[in-house]
Amino acid sequence: MKEVKNKPALRQSDNLHLSWRDHRYYRFYEVVDYLVQELQEHVWIRTGKAKRRLKGAGLQKLNYSVECLVRDCMAVILQRKRKGEASIRRGQHHYAASRPDQMLTYSIHIERAFDGLLELGYLEVTRPGYFDRNGRKDGTPTSRLTRYIASDKLLSLFTETELEAIPVLVPPYRDPDLIRIRVKERDEHGVIRKSSLEVRETTDTQRMRENLSVINNALSKHWYDLQIPDDELSELQKRLADDPENERTIRMDQRSLYRVFNDPELRTGGRFYGGWWQNIPRDYRKHMIVNGKKMVELDYSNQHPSILYAREGVARPYDCYTNVIPLNTLPDGATQRDLRDMVKSAFNAMLNSEKPLRQAPDGVLPSKFGLKWSDISEAIISFHKPIAHHFYTGAGIRLQRIDSDIAERVMLHFVQDGIAILPLHDSFLMHNGYETWLEPVMHEVFENVVGIAPKIDRKTFRDSPMEEKTVADNEVTLSIKEIIASNSGHDHRLDAFYNLKNNANKKRK
Repeated sequence: MKEVKNKPALRQSDNLHLSWRDHRYYRFYEVVDYLVQELQEHVWIRTGKAKRRLKGAGLQKLNYSVECLVRDCMAVILQRKRKGEASIRRGQHHYAASRPDQMLTYSIHIERAFDGLLELGYLEVTRPGYFDRNGRKDGTPTSRLTRYIASDKLLSLFTETELEAIPVLVPPYRDPDLIRIRVKERDEHGVIRKSSLEVRETTDTQRMRENLSVINNALSKHWYDLQIPDDELSELQKRLADDPENERTIRMDQRSLYRVFNDPELRTGGRFYGGWWQNIPRDYRKHMIVNGKKMVELDYSNQHPSILYAREGVARPYDCYTNVIPLNTLPDGATQRDLRDMVKSAFNAMLNSEKPLRQAPDGVLPSKFGLKWSDISEAIISFHKPIAHHFYTGAGIRLQRIDSDIAERVMLHFVQDGIAILPLHDSFLMHNGYETWLEPVMHEVFENVVGIAPKIDRKTFRDSPMEEKTVADNEVTLSIKEIIASNSGHDHRLDAFYNLKNNANKKRK
């Protein structure tokens, strides 16, 4: 990409070529090195002096911290006027020595890099974080991370052309911790929290890491996007980030996966996380594109009940969630699909819980259908008598180890040929031209693992709420150039991605 005239000359720090850097993203790293040099020379407001210059390992950590901070806030920018918010953990306890990513430390990441970039005017805090120990009605804590954005001063280090496709110019986030163990524990106040355990290296974990490297390498060679106008995508980003129950971000630099287990022996959990596409609402998946082409989603329908019925040697119902609760009439505004979705959520909650639930789990609303939680629970147990003894035993997370191994096999079949396939736990997104290939592979893998034929569905979607908006609902844009850019942002990003690939290929020759 050509530089515009009168851009500030970017100074380079004395360790430009760091081992984790990908030469395709030189412009991004050039900016990072410039900011690191600024931080090394910065005269701090509180002391009126510059801090001692970092060298060696300390300088590498400063580079890494600045890279993380800049990547996080730049990856959510669609255009100069559409800045998404990044989040950061500012509490010192988040940077303990046991943290998996040892490159991030409180003294350098927060006190030197983040606070320094704030003082220099390259970052701006939009909303301070907080922690309220008794924030909810039931006495459980509420919290929110500190939010920040890239300032116009930071954006000025990039050209206008680069800013049209900035998520592509940000190096993909590569999580250093491919295998994780997360367990639930009660703290001294009786609040259930998740904590990380150290992974004991075995031949099994080594195999998983090698497979993840193959999968992530294949995913990095393709560009995934949402084929919607940037103003709608920006609004979706904000809506997800502001969800008080489940803050989510859409960061297109997050294109690699890791696995999360729930016990030290790796017998439970194991599902794949990390891809940005996993954060979008279900009904936006129909807008997913890979390399500019439409995608299709195929789903292992009734996957967990299928495995349980197979173990019992009993044929499962055609649909394990429909007709579980026969209602002659539905309340106003409720549909049969709503009822099925509720039963499915309740089924999974009952399978995951280690003891009977006294009240409806989060997201399950029996009152919407004029029912009580006990009505739902009893109906599911009665309908599924052959597998009823598995409810309230924590069987669900044990089944996740099986379904995640199935997902691993399906993905490996395609990525070894460089074909993009995106996992969504029990379903997969692929270029729609591969649909006739995907279904038989899913069928074969499932039957080899479980011993019975699976039920595979092609996902269909409702219209997303934002699609129903009229032009009058949106902010009027005065610039014709901005209107064109807003509606073709995904095209700009794809062109930029291909330019990066082509430049990298030329350098290899």
